[in-house]
Amino acid sequence: MHDAADYTQRTLAQRVLFVLRGFIVALIGIGLTMPTLIGALFIGALTTSVGCGDGSSPSVPYEEVRFLSSESGTDYTPAYFVPGRGRDGAVVLIVPTNQARGARAFEWMAYHDAGYHVLTFTGRGCLSGVNTLGYMEAFQVGDALAYLATRPDVDINRIGAHGFSQGGAAALLAAARYPAVRAVVAQGGYHDFGDELTHNTTSERLGILGGLFNLGGRFAYRLRTGRDVGVLSPISVIGQIAPRHILLIYGTNEPGLRGARLQLAAAGENAELWEVEGAGHGDYAAVAGDDYARRIVAFMDRALE
Repeated sequence: MHDAADYTQRTLAQRVLFVLRGFIVALIGIGLTMPTLIGALFIGALTTSVGCGDGSSPSVPYEEVRFLSSESGTDYTPAYFVPGRGRDGAVVLIVPTNQARGARAFEWMAYHDAGYHVLTFTGRGCLSGVNTLGYMEAFQVGDALAYLATRPDVDINRIGAHGFSQGGAAALLAAARYPAVRAVVAQGGYHDFGDELTHNTTSERLGILGGLFNLGGRFAYRLRTGRDVGVLSPISVIGQIAPRHILLIYGTNEPGLRGARLQLAAAGENAELWEVEGAGHGDYAAVAGDDYARRIVAFMDRALE
């Protein structure tokens, strides 16, 4: 009887140990899988668009236009052409941040009020459902340039581009690709998306979980777009824009300021950086007030003269 009882206790202990081991292995598996999955879901959300509507119609006279997408060869990008007066055909092209045409009117109206023509169009992600965070969106700038070249009221030699966040990154990528972009205002964008992803998930910050988050994010970007995040690197091409002028705008309270300073160093003497004291990501105009419109217009005046 004593031996039977000991055997039963040993068997019970073995079962409990087996269950505990399995539980621990499961916890480790979940611990390793979850940050990878979270990284993938994060990038998946960034690269997914569920439609951006048709945007707000300008409050000033405008033309409702569209231009052919070179990516598909059949689709068209909806846009608003807002004519200006007194600038002899100069145009500021607004590169969208995964938004519909007419978005961020508080910014582009500054150019319009100064007499510039403005072209504002719907972002590629809003039309295709897949947002590449600036890489393929840069090709939309080429499509917009081709459209502007057909207008007799546009001076094709006096076109500037203005973009915020991923739109700013796309504007820089486009300027390196298309010499017709004579000047760029890029605000709040990444300098190298992969580097920023790595920088913000270092082992010092998140330990091994950061590396797994990074891995999941990179995998998701390739899965969603068919490309490596290495294509998202304005800093690698910003030097090709010279001698054309670049104005980088970043707030002193936003994480991307480190990358802005790196881009300034890589660009050369043709670039300048305005660090808006006290501003965060995207609230430069709110913090700087009237100085915001004055400075971006003065920059375009110098660059497109």
